[in-house]
Amino acid sequence: MKRIYIPLVAVAFLVNMQAKAQTAKDSTKNTAVIDYGFRSEKSWRTTGATFTITGDDLARTTSGNLLNTLQARMPGLTVVTGSGEPGYDNPTFYVRGQSSWNIAGNRLLVLLDGYPVELNAIGALSPYEIETVTLMKDAAATSIYGLESGAGVLSISTKKGTLNSKIQIAANGRYGILTPMELPKVMNAYDYTRLYNQALQNDNLPIKYLAPELYQSGNDPVHPNVDWYDELLKKTSTIQDYNITFRGGTDKARYFVLMSYTNFEGLYKNAVAIDKDFGTNAKYTKLNLRANADIQLSKSLSIGVNLSGITEDKNTPNGFTASTVFNNLQRIPAAAFPVKNPNGTWGNSSVYNFNPVQLLQQNGIYNSHTRNLQTAINATEKLDAIVKGLALVGGVSFNNQYVGVYQKGFTVPSFEILKDAQDQAILDGNGDITYRTIGSSSQSINDGGNQHWNRTSVQVGLTYDKAYGKNTLNGILQARRQSFNHDGQVYQVRSQGLLAAVTYDYAKTYIVDISASYNGSADFAEGQRYGLFPAIGLGWILSNEAFLQNNKIINFLKVRGSYGITGNMNEDARFLFEQWGVNSGSYILGTNNTSRGGRTEGALPNNSFTWEEKKSFNLGFDVTAWNKLNFTADVFQEKRNNILDGTSGIPAYTGFTFQRLNTGSVTNRGFELSATFHDKVRAFEYYLGATAAFARNKIDQRTDIPQPHEYLYQKGYRIGQMRGLINDGFYQETDFDANGNLLPGIVKSSFGVVKPGDLKFKDQDGNGIVNMYDIIPVNYAKLPEMTMSFNLGFKFKGFDFDAFIQSVTNRTVSLLNDAYDYTHPFVNNNNITIFSSNSWTPATANTATTPRLSTLSNDNNNVQSDFWMRNGNFLKLRSVELGYTFPQKGFLRKIDAVRVFVIGNNLLTRDKLDNLEAERLSMGYPLMKSVSFGLNVKL
Repeated sequence: MKRIYIPLVAVAFLVNMQAKAQTAKDSTKNTAVIDYGFRSEKSWRTTGATFTITGDDLARTTSGNLLNTLQARMPGLTVVTGSGEPGYDNPTFYVRGQSSWNIAGNRLLVLLDGYPVELNAIGALSPYEIETVTLMKDAAATSIYGLESGAGVLSISTKKGTLNSKIQIAANGRYGILTPMELPKVMNAYDYTRLYNQALQNDNLPIKYLAPELYQSGNDPVHPNVDWYDELLKKTSTIQDYNITFRGGTDKARYFVLMSYTNFEGLYKNAVAIDKDFGTNAKYTKLNLRANADIQLSKSLSIGVNLSGITEDKNTPNGFTASTVFNNLQRIPAAAFPVKNPNGTWGNSSVYNFNPVQLLQQNGIYNSHTRNLQTAINATEKLDAIVKGLALVGGVSFNNQYVGVYQKGFTVPSFEILKDAQDQAILDGNGDITYRTIGSSSQSINDGGNQHWNRTSVQVGLTYDKAYGKNTLNGILQARRQSFNHDGQVYQVRSQGLLAAVTYDYAKTYIVDISASYNGSADFAEGQRYGLFPAIGLGWILSNEAFLQNNKIINFLKVRGSYGITGNMNEDARFLFEQWGVNSGSYILGTNNTSRGGRTEGALPNNSFTWEEKKSFNLGFDVTAWNKLNFTADVFQEKRNNILDGTSGIPAYTGFTFQRLNTGSVTNRGFELSATFHDKVRAFEYYLGATAAFARNKIDQRTDIPQPHEYLYQKGYRIGQMRGLINDGFYQETDFDANGNLLPGIVKSSFGVVKPGDLKFKDQDGNGIVNMYDIIPVNYAKLPEMTMSFNLGFKFKGFDFDAFIQSVTNRTVSLLNDAYDYTHPFVNNNNITIFSSNSWTPATANTATTPRLSTLSNDNNNVQSDFWMRNGNFLKLRSVELGYTFPQKGFLRKIDAVRVFVIGNNLLTRDKLDNLEAERLSMGYPLMKSVSFGLNVKL
């Protein structure tokens, strides 16, 4: 923190020395507005830690999911990328790192035009209907939402019309070409068979393939050499996005309308049409319609109506997920079986029982159809006749989502070529190849599986906004209630409460912001359902002080701080106070160990089940210099208490078990920085920007079973901290005697019998045996501690350019956890990839990079260790855009603007992993890079 304070003091001293006695000016003329969901506030009056971007920023990323366009755009928001599959690519969000080991404890609250919504509903929105997205990070900004705000709040505002404006029509379209960022490189059939024989020899087993060279050409179906990736996948897929908007208004009303169409095609090759509307390729189609209107009904009464309707269709091949497809593409060897047999039937193997091409073309289709209706109605009645500045506000929001499933399935038999011990086809009496039949023919149709969700939110209250000389006071007092239902019975949540917020400033220099909410949820036991969540924020605008007014360098300087309490409802663990009862069981009676049926007591309830509580402190400052440079810095500390934790520390001899208890606690600290510089030199306008965010947590309390060493406890370390043995090279032939036994003084392994070429580990406690007590904290967690971004662009004579780069550091990934099949050849009939191209042999003992090949499971090599851990840092060119706006000449004179552009996303990646995508280390549907061509027209 001292590194932040010192520059701040230095800047204040410098500009104070340069201040001149000139006419005082107001440094708060910045008209930027921060959207808090329930209210808006001019940015100079805010004391909380927030960050805002616009829909134009999001439109720089070509994606079928709005959530993915937030990647790296907001300091303090970590976006963990999901699958690259069309329609199934929702990411996971973390605000200021990770403060809870529970999923729900990191689930941020999402608001759409001031009302809570589900995250997947936001993903279906179009960036062209978004005005702003605001991330709220500290208690001063979020405590108003109480129980739901402990993991941060993301507030999204949609576009409004413009008063006293003629209709403005804008049409936007783009066509994108997508290619996989990385696909695993597997061995061809010849190398597979050759190395498989080597693995068998390492296991002291007879070889299987007598003539590996037969597999080189791939012309013989009995000895195939199939490139499964090439057989199933196209080189590219496509995405199309088209929309048209209408915007305008009179002096009494304004409106905004959007219609949008998105089509995202998958990678599967030679997909077939099953029904008129459905095919077997992965595909995502979306239609959006939005209509927002604001009407001034009288001098005092105004209403606003926001309507949004979205339909989504997701198509996939029937019977298997994309993860299953891509896992098998990597897992099935090129030598396993041909796509089709010599007699034209589908090839297969009883070992793998998965022909990807057959299943794509003849297994049917799965379609998920979603309809999402979002409605919000707000009204404001000014009560100036009673109290000047007082208003009655209220609103209701209703979100309804329906999901229907249509599934048409087929199965057709496939056939395995039977081979003899010499790896040749077994022929029948007629000299024809013999086959084993796998599967049978069937057909099924499922037109059901329908589900409904709905969320209703109601809010009513009073607002006040009045200036008294140099004093300005505004505030809100509001009651809120919401309910969420899933099919009426399956899942229901109800919450309600009061909120209040007051902001006072004196002379636009000293700001006090006090907020609190008192709310509760039916998830908790009676008498424990409500909590108070207060916060206070203070701000000091130094640039309005006499010693800084009229300064030629500093245009605006504000110091702010906040402290408060927020909560998180733990929605994935509701009703723990009621989950008690009895379980089926048996007792051992008599002297013959006879089991008798009976009843045993179940897990005892957690009668004190409550929400996670977060106490947070934030200190920040905002600077504008030379009217060109904007800089913001925040440092924070958070303490998360009442985290639900397991009860493994309760001894088994007590005879009972508990539900999870609120016993955990975590401290989280970090900082965020953002800077932008904007200038214009004649016709050349340019800008630069950068952000950085760092967050590191420490577990203060977590239930652990007793351990012999401190490093075995989770307390004192980070959530998700990688743990493992420390690799000490490979066991060499010189470590063993003639009988294969380890020599005295060589560290033994408790995880199984070891041989030359197996991993050797360091003995941490010095007992001569490597065991579970030698597993220590290593490196970082999978979630990065540090994220940075860099942005630059310019405009010049109709041309515009923008580039955006993201950097992720302090991150460790585990190949054992996320790429097991890729890194463990032959075990469980796995394929072999280039990862194992330099495995240990006596000849490569000094240069080998991976353990000896084996067809047998090896517990010693499969223990988590730093050998399997990799530097997960990466640098990505997230977006680069070049556009040109045509001059209004000739036939374009009557058109406001015509712009063509090309956008590239994820075109360049730098990381420390070979042939693996560091951002998402998974064998599922790959992440995609894209080049899109587009057109913007304004009338």
